[in-house]
Amino acid sequence: MRRSIAAAAAVVTLTATLVACGGSDGAGDKAGLAPPTKGTGSSSTAQPAGGQSSGATADSTPALVGKLGDTLKLVGMPGSLNGTGTIEADFTLQKFENHAKSAIGVLEPAAGHRLVAAEFTVLETGTGTYQGSGYAEAMAYDANGQGYQGKPGAPTVGESLGGLQLIVKPGQRVTGWIVFEVPEDAKITSVTYLMEKAGPDPERTGKWTLD
Repeated sequence: MRRSIAAAAAVVTLTATLVACGGSDGAGDKAGLAPPTKGTGSSSTAQPAGGQSSGATADSTPALVGKLGDTLKLVGMPGSLNGTGTIEADFTLQKFENHAKSAIGVLEPAAGHRLVAAEFTVLETGTGTYQGSGYAEAMAYDANGQGYQGKPGAPTVGESLGGLQLIVKPGQRVTGWIVFEVPEDAKITSVTYLMEKAGPDPERTGKWTLD
């Protein structure tokens, strides 16, 4: 009888000890786990000190702005109207004539106006043939931001850019003048060109400053 009581007591003691140990382990594990951190992100998505993603500068499109004598690479419209192949070209504003004269008398400016002219060199660097009017795609802007579209005609200082139609094949280089009619007292500060012009498209427009 004494042995049975002693054995039962030993079993009870051992069971209590195991339960106590198991409860301590479970509670201790849960208490020791730190709660998940929210909104920290990974190192690959961290922002630099300036607050801008490190790839933003590399992915940004460079502004198509230059000065007299500079070459800008212009591109045609997505899904070019000129047929197959890519349309892109290097445009260089070679010269600017602030007081031009028309080679054809009937194209002289109206009273109170004068002619100015810009000489461009165009090198087709794409795989397609670029076709344009050779003048309507160009604009001259004065100090007040007023724009004046190119017009047909040639100045006395040289030939017009492509005549009545500009056609530049891949690898071909063409040079010529574009004429603009502006108010007599206008100060022209820049000239722009937009390939395959179908409306305003600042992202594809090349701009050359004259200041």
